[in-house]
Amino acid sequence: MTATSEIPALSADPANRPAAPSPGVPTSSLESLAPTDGRHTDVPGNRSFVITWLLSMLFGVLGLDRFYTGRYLTGALKLLSLGGLGIWWIIDLGIVLAGGLRCGRAPLRGYAQDKEIAWIATGFTLIVAYSMQVDELVTALLSGLVAGG
Repeated sequence: MTATSEIPALSADPANRPAAPSPGVPTSSLESLAPTDGRHTDVPGNRSFVITWLLSMLFGVLGLDRFYTGRYLTGALKLLSLGGLGIWWIIDLGIVLAGGLRCGRAPLRGYAQDKEIAWIATGFTLIVAYSMQVDELVTALLSGLVAGG
């Protein structure tokens, strides 16, 4: 045997080549990370828009949206100031909904397909909260905590 016939991948003879793997079956550990349906996936490690939006809406006062996207310093400042007494929280919610909050320099994964639902759900939540007079409930709860403590 010659050197080229001992290495089937380099051989020009199709009879000496190994059988092609079945479609969709990964042949190496790197190929197992690749999508099998041909679609492009987002960068691994990028943060989800939906999770960031939910954290911003529900726990934005505590800065959890900032912590989730890797902004630890501003997350700590937001936590200590209780979301800038609510102002920073509302502004950040708008920034998340507009696609301005990013993880590193990359846009959040899933923003393009989920932004309309997030806007509608946020508007619906604000309407329901206003109709239930949640602001008065929160004020009464906080004044009861301060008076009791």
